[in-house]
Amino acid sequence: MARFCLKDSDKYYLCLSDQPKRFDADSPVTNVFFDDTNGEVFTVRSGGVTGVTVNGMDDSKSTSFRMEDKGPIISIKFSPDHNILAIQRNLEGQNATVEFVNFKDLAPTNVEYSHTCKWKNAKILGFVWPKANEIAFITDHGVELLQVLPEKKQLKTLKNISFSGAWFSWCAQSNIILLAGNNGALLQPFSLSNSTISKLQKLEVEWSRPVVERDVFVLRLCGGAWCALFRHADSTTPAPAAGPTEVWLIPISGGGATQHVLKTGLVGRFAVSVIDQLLVIHHQSSQTSQIFDIMEESKPENNIVIHIPIVQGISMKPAVVDDQPCPMYSGNWVVFQPDYVIDARLGCLWRVNLVLSGLAHSVPKDEVSKIVATLLKRQNGKETIYRILNQLVSEAGTYLVQLTKAFDEINSVYRKWAELEVARNTAGQAAPARALHFPVLVSQADVCAHVLQAHADDGHLVQVVTTYLASLSRHDMVVQHPVAELCVRTLVTRGAGGRLRSLVRRGCLGDARPLACQLLSLGHIDPAAAQIALDMMWRLKAYGEIVEVLLSWNEPISAVGAAKQTGATWLNMPPRKLLSAAKHYAEEKNEPTAFMAVYHALVARNERLRGNPNFIKGEQCAVYVEYYRQLTSEI
Repeated sequence: MARFCLKDSDKYYLCLSDQPKRFDADSPVTNVFFDDTNGEVFTVRSGGVTGVTVNGMDDSKSTSFRMEDKGPIISIKFSPDHNILAIQRNLEGQNATVEFVNFKDLAPTNVEYSHTCKWKNAKILGFVWPKANEIAFITDHGVELLQVLPEKKQLKTLKNISFSGAWFSWCAQSNIILLAGNNGALLQPFSLSNSTISKLQKLEVEWSRPVVERDVFVLRLCGGAWCALFRHADSTTPAPAAGPTEVWLIPISGGGATQHVLKTGLVGRFAVSVIDQLLVIHHQSSQTSQIFDIMEESKPENNIVIHIPIVQGISMKPAVVDDQPCPMYSGNWVVFQPDYVIDARLGCLWRVNLVLSGLAHSVPKDEVSKIVATLLKRQNGKETIYRILNQLVSEAGTYLVQLTKAFDEINSVYRKWAELEVARNTAGQAAPARALHFPVLVSQADVCAHVLQAHADDGHLVQVVTTYLASLSRHDMVVQHPVAELCVRTLVTRGAGGRLRSLVRRGCLGDARPLACQLLSLGHIDPAAAQIALDMMWRLKAYGEIVEVLLSWNEPISAVGAAKQTGATWLNMPPRKLLSAAKHYAEEKNEPTAFMAVYHALVARNERLRGNPNFIKGEQCAVYVEYYRQLTSEI
């Protein structure tokens, strides 16, 4: 199948951040921890005695300090405001306890205290900070939410809920904990919000075997919280019959009732990132990453939607560390939500970035519109859309069908946004509660300024502008003046008057005074354009303008005829203007009867309005009365 390749585009659509955040690599004397809530790496040297360094992408939050070695550290995390440090240690024979250290300006104040879990003999699986002054202990007995009071060096229990769990997954973007019970056959989500714990609807995994911790991710995607489950082929199935891995997206909250199944076509070890509302599945053995868009239009069957990658899976762009190629998809990589990658052996923290132009680097010709639809849902997609449209227009002889579909995608999104705006303005504050999200809107003015105007000399411009107008018409969108002006100029100057008349007749080009004026100005190139303008003016009831146009064309008889059909225009028309035009016509064409016809019409009007056929002095028509007498004396 023929393919479309966006010129000057990168062949990679994913890359690691240019400058990784460096930290001391993992070693026998250095332990590395990652706080996925704040996106920070902790390096603890010699248990903290020789120093603890905290690094993140935000340099203003980086710090270093020392602390006493009180035993092996399992987890260490700052509160979101970096005023409290929490430390969990692996101490044999001691109840589940977390230590706290108060900080000010990223430096410890030497105020230390601790808290022991309420459940005796409980094992702390981990802890998370849902808010600056709130911490949640996740244990094998349940979840305990506490308020931290740093000034009093104590913690106050806000809420606790019992649940027998073996491991958990945490989503900092949604403040949701997913606890695994019944050996992974039951997944129970809890929401930490408004200083309480809410038990959400449980997720029962009706598969042949329970899920394991490495195959479960809680993530924030498209305004909702989801549980991503990797469903591998059953190990009891013979290899040739074993199917590839699927990723099941089960809504936890805010995602509706529809489940999504992502077909990877691969087997092995996987990891997940979320980038700009796209789900990225990394596959280690093939060293490729696939991108899925759950917002793509599709019809669910039994509340399940099947997805395939929006583009072919390829590797991320090779990275360089210390002027040396970095091992990509290394076994040392650990991927955290939403888009962090850590290599503890190299001492590097990256974020995964989306290279939008790479999505259009090489795609099947018939899937160009699908890429445009994807870009319309990405925050910075507009420039790449312009590049694609400009290339499609330049090569319209090959890609006119694809250009039509791209225009339809753009106008469909704009139409939905416009309808939502009308509903919002009509309802005032009572607007629809769940407004659709439109990261990119490409208006008619945008298409004109960034695409069509740059192709004034292109050979297929007539087909292009006609295609765009047809797309606007299909979406019941009124053609705005910049587009109408460009379209009319193109069609008239390219000798496509017939197509212009067809567009006006079918309503693709709506009646408008500026458009009519433009058509008149082009009448010297195509007389039919001027007639279209007059018809348009008549429908707009611009009767005075019609008379003026006919007079400017030296057609006084037609001007009088048009004026008389409209009543008020005829009654208010200054007689001197009509007589002057009629005299000029009679002398130029040597047709005195034309002047006499206009004169008689005005005399009849005087008789009807004033009961007297004569012109009044203020109308300054004496010279034309004398001209009439001269003509009649010669007959």
